Amino acid sequence: MCFSADMSLGLGLVGLAASSVTYLDKSEPLWVRAARAYAIFHFSLMEFIQYFAYPVADQCGFGTNLFLSELSTYHISMQALAIMPALATYSSDKTALKKATVLGATLSGMFLIFSFLPQQWQLFDIEPNFIGDMIACLFMGKYHIGYNIPSAFGLLVTHGSLFALGVSGFLWKNNWKIASYHFAGAIMTLFMPQWYFGVTTGEAAAMYCFYSIPITASFMPYFKKFFTVQPPAIQAEFSYEKE
Repeated sequence: MCFSADMSLGLGLVGLAASSVTYLDKSEPLWVRAARAYAIFHFSLMEFIQYFAYPVADQCGFGTNLFLSELSTYHISMQALAIMPALATYSSDKTALKKATVLGATLSGMFLIFSFLPQQWQLFDIEPNFIGDMIACLFMGKYHIGYNIPSAFGLLVTHGSLFALGVSGFLWKNNWKIASYHFAGAIMTLFMPQWYFGVTTGEAAAMYCFYSIPITASFMPYFKKFFTVQPPAIQAEFSYEKE
């Protein structure tokens, strides 16, 4: 569980260790292990931000809280670039990593630009739950730190991040195992805390730490055989050899 500063710090340190182990997996090409290690490292940073946010929670609009809130804005904007290439490394399509990196960089670049545009610019006059026309703040929720993230087009950022975290893995060939795992994790992350704990969307999003250990583990070398789908051609060849 991560409903305290100490637990957030602990998960951040565990994430750094997991990122290092993943990067040192010499059985994989450099760009594959770099993509997987960076995904783990990215979510470790979230835990450190939350660790430092506990002492200054609710001090909205100034000082350390404002600085950490701005870091959170950029961190969330960069999620697409962090997660999409890592998911693509499990695909049998050798071009998937390159395509996912370009697509992830495009999405993250858009989200970063939106964070500097007038935050009053929103789609369909809908007020998003925690990313949109609001004051930047890390607040103390019922159980955990929560986010208020200012951004133009908050609806696009929210659903774009959900696409990157939980849907983009399905774009790539023979990648359904890791994609399904992360889709379930993303749905649990954004909705289960609201259903079960009765918290706001901003606090639910910060509770990603609740699922960060099993999601982080999916990128570590110990589990790559489980998440790698064997292409049909190889399966057929293997079956023929056994006969």
